[in-house]
Amino acid sequence: MLSLNVARLLQSRGIDNVSRYLVEKGMKYHTVNRLLSGKTDSLTYATIEQLCILCTCAPNELFVWRDDGSHALAKDHPLHTLKAKDEVVNPVERIKKLSVSKLEKLKEFMDGLEKEG
Repeated sequence: MLSLNVARLLQSRGIDNVSRYLVEKGMKYHTVNRLLSGKTDSLTYATIEQLCILCTCAPNELFVWRDDGSHALAKDHPLHTLKAKDEVVNPVERIKKLSVSKLEKLKEFMDGLEKEG
């Protein structure tokens, strides 16, 4: 079963109130409510594009797939790549728990990533 991964995706980027964030960024409350509650059966290209821009992601990252047993898919079927990952923890909360020496290592790592562009 294919479903949206928007809340989890934004939470992994440190956004706790996903609904408020999306509305503040210009999405209509009704649309946000339907998207986050799983009560939508279709998405327009414009909505997918808007979500990709707001989530800083590609379209495939907006979705997760859970095998509900209704389809017999080969083990190498591309839908398997959309399976939900392990529990996402807000990175800000994880960073707050690091020691000063580990924060310095994190800074160096991030500096290197920024240089890569």
